[in-house]
Amino acid sequence: MTNKHHDIEQQEWLSGVAVLLIKERGLEYLDVLRSLLDRYGFNILCDLPLQEVQQQALSRCIDGVQQPSINNGAGSSSLPVHFLVVHDVYPVREITSASDTTERVDNIRLLTVKKKLTDKANQERSKQEHSNLVDLTCNAGQALQYLKNVVPHQIDIIRQTAQSYNAAFRTPYPVLADLSKQVCRAKVELVDFNGTEAICKTFRPGRERYLEREVRARELGASLPEVSRLLEVGSHYLVFERYANRMDRILSPRAPFSLHGLLPIWTIERVRAVILHYRRLGYECIDLNPQDLIYDPCQGLKIIDFEFLQPGPNEIETLKGNYAWYAVPSRFTGDLPLSAQQSSYGERWFPYTGLPRSLCLNELPRPVLAMVRSVALVPLALGGLRRVSWQHIQRFVRH
Repeated sequence: MTNKHHDIEQQEWLSGVAVLLIKERGLEYLDVLRSLLDRYGFNILCDLPLQEVQQQALSRCIDGVQQPSINNGAGSSSLPVHFLVVHDVYPVREITSASDTTERVDNIRLLTVKKKLTDKANQERSKQEHSNLVDLTCNAGQALQYLKNVVPHQIDIIRQTAQSYNAAFRTPYPVLADLSKQVCRAKVELVDFNGTEAICKTFRPGRERYLEREVRARELGASLPEVSRLLEVGSHYLVFERYANRMDRILSPRAPFSLHGLLPIWTIERVRAVILHYRRLGYECIDLNPQDLIYDPCQGLKIIDFEFLQPGPNEIETLKGNYAWYAVPSRFTGDLPLSAQQSSYGERWFPYTGLPRSLCLNELPRPVLAMVRSVALVPLALGGLRRVSWQHIQRFVRH
């Protein structure tokens, strides 16, 4: 038992490590793959082309390694030509089905990355031309087997780097509750901050730029009461003041069959003011959406997320074209969220404002806006009815 426990401790660093083997046809998509890995929170520990001797070493062990089946097609049996070792400090474990078997996959994020890469590569090809570009390990044992066969001399460095990443991602205060969602950039937790409940946001290694934007947003928005307050800034974490969220109390009116009511007009006015404030300073509130708003009965409206606040083209005195309500221009070279393809206003904001975007760009009398919103309740109700009807059909089919 002692030796077994020792072995487990020795291999803990492997819990977030995986190996990706890229086929020759996938070389042209290497940059796409690296970008996907970054967006889903992975750090690359080893990135190298495979020499013939390494390919032969792999061929001796690769046949016995089970692979997740995701759009595998022609060419899936070819030997890999490129080797990537990646690490995830927050792997998402889940049971998933591959072919007719149920297998344990250490990190479901890997399957997501592989599927997105495969879909992109095959989108302009016929079904007969579809191919598998990447093989990946399903668990730590497989990853270690590949490391021993391909880069045995680098295992110690890979282990030390993985351990340092895991240490950097530890929460600095006692955790009371996990409030995290996707954790592609940071985890969010309720913590005991020196005897007071607070929100701690711990960023993944290599994602410090998102932390810096949160801090910069507070510096630039110090005069705005809506900007949530920082209590502490660490090298890899931020501690925020905790607010009581009672947004459900102020969302009104609510269309029939809708999941929620509409934002009060005064909150829309304040969101306008916040976006315009940053635009005048040359910044864009990319990815600002209604889920970033909370209402504290004592402290009022608060905005809690500025990870994607980034410089815009110049200082602008108008809301037209802002990156929170309009699509981000293709010329923009900064970071974009995973949801960047969604319509900025129609999909995200209209169900909460009940107003056409054009009416949110300028100050208009509240009675006028209230009248327009009363009309907007009709399409919102119809949309909710379609959703409810579809869910009813699904329940009927299941039962």
